[in-house]
Amino acid sequence: MIPLPPHPPSASEMPNWFRKVAGLINGLLAQRGMPFPSLTEPPLNPQAGQAYFDAMTGRARCWDGSAWNDLF
Repeated sequence: MIPLPPHPPSASEMPNWFRKVAGLINGLLAQRGMPFPSLTEPPLNPQAGQAYFDAMTGRARCWDGSAWNDLF
């Protein structure tokens, strides 16, 4: 069995990659778990890779540079 440290590690004791991942997770949680905006219409002038949740159809969509595609 691995012994537990006497206290949880502080942020400064965490590896840099761990702090970055935690920041990304916190950002997603701040968006209520949705990694992209919920909209009723596609964004105007999208960039390739841009995604949104279509509130009208209940589907996540992504712009591939020429068309919107359902993610799932």
